[in-house]
Amino acid sequence: MDDNTLGRNISHERKQQKMTQEQLAEFSDLTVNYLSKIERGIAKKVSAESLYRIAKALNVSMESFFSKEEPTPQELEKGPYQKQLANYFSNLEADKAEAICKHLVALLKLSQKK
Repeated sequence: MDDNTLGRNISHERKQQKMTQEQLAEFSDLTVNYLSKIERGIAKKVSAESLYRIAKALNVSMESFFSKEEPTPQELEKGPYQKQLANYFSNLEADKAEAICKHLVALLKLSQKK
């Protein structure tokens, strides 16, 4: 693996998901400046915690940053906010996720009444 395979793979995954660096920074709780440095290969030491946050925000495995796996067509169809919501829900207990979904449906119904 050359010096910037990691950064290029992160950038490629982010762009495949039509996500900006700003969105990835928000979802991973990292700074845009730091993400930019990772993608350009300037950040020489990237912690496992940072990689975990990026992988979680992109809803991929950390290992995918070191390999050339192509995303499925279904994964590409989802926008960044849909992926982030799916990620949040996958980490919640079923009853909590259901309660949140109930409130979201109520909000969506209210927004349709005009």
